[in-house]
This record gives sequence, structure tokens and C-alpha cells, in this order.
Amino acid sequence: MGKGILVNRQRMALQRLEAAYEKFKAAGEDKKPWTSAGGRYHKGRKFAEECKRMQDEISSLKEKISRKIKI
Repeated sequence: MGKGILVNRQRMALQRLEAAYEKFKAAGEDKKPWTSAGGRYHKGRKFAEECKRMQDEISSLKEKISRKIKI
């Protein structure tokens, strides 16, 4: 996969994640527990924990994108 294609995919993922983060913040609720289609149980997260996780993921993606553009 070419570098340009990868950067575009990461930019699109960043846009989706930022939109999801804003929507989650606006709701202001904990992430509820859920069970996947395969039967795996996910325990959920507190609001502050999920915000921190999403912020970390956003900053990680921004760093990866900026590193690839400079090269």
C-alpha cells in the first residue's frame, strides 16, 4: 500500500474518530456494557476514561499522519 493511500485512510479515520468524540462528549454519558455478535462481553467505560482513550487515539493518529507527511 502506498504512503499516500495510507495517509488518506488515516485522515479519514481521524475525521470519523473526532466526530464520534464530539458526539460522545455531547451525550455526556458513560459507555454502556455490550455484547458483540460473537458473544464477547465488553464491560463499558466511565465517561472520563472513554474521553481520555479517544483523546489519546486522536493524538496518536495526528502524530502518525504528521510523521508520514514529513518523510
